[in-house]
Amino acid sequence: MMTRLFQGLAAGLMVMISGCVSVLPEAAPPKPRLHIAPAGDVDMSGDRLNFSVVVDDPRATRVYDSVRIAVSTAPGRIAYLSGAEWADRAPRLFQTALIQTFEDSGRILAVGDRSSVPVADIVLQTDIRHMEVDVENGDAAVVSVYARLSDGKGTVYAARKFDARVSAASTKPDDVYDAFNSAFDEILSGIVKWTFDAGQSAREFVRSGAGSRSIVAD
Repeated sequence: MMTRLFQGLAAGLMVMISGCVSVLPEAAPPKPRLHIAPAGDVDMSGDRLNFSVVVDDPRATRVYDSVRIAVSTAPGRIAYLSGAEWADRAPRLFQTALIQTFEDSGRILAVGDRSSVPVADIVLQTDIRHMEVDVENGDAAVVSVYARLSDGKGTVYAARKFDARVSAASTKPDDVYDAFNSAFDEILSGIVKWTFDAGQSAREFVRSGAGSRSIVAD
């Protein structure tokens, strides 16, 4: 009798335990973390350039200076993508990809951030104006960067704005990544090629002795 009682209690306890386990909420899967890759399959061929470039930390508002991926829902309205995030602060990822694109070209004497290239011939400063998913006018990755080349002491040699808009199939992480990847390919390659051309002109301008008195127009 006692044996049957213990068996019954044990069976009931197992049912209770299994029931408790089954009602525990499952952990949410981690969000995909998106990276900004250097420009790939872009023709950077040309003569090797005898000047160095330091890539300053990109400037951005708090809207974009985050791991969250901004979503433009209407003019002046920003939300954030719920299904994915950047692998690091977006400006930091952009700076790293820009430096790697310069390096991969094989044409530059030296390039890096302030810690790796504390003194350089050309300073590249960038302002991130847009880095978002636009869902108002059809899903698309939108990137806009204003770039300046200077001597780091107040003289600006050249300046230009780079824009890219690439349609996305949806706002799912894979589709967003594909759209951003194409947009950044366009932006990164554009900035690097422009820096090569404008930087060479700036170096010749400085050698002429006018660098401290004038500004080179883009």
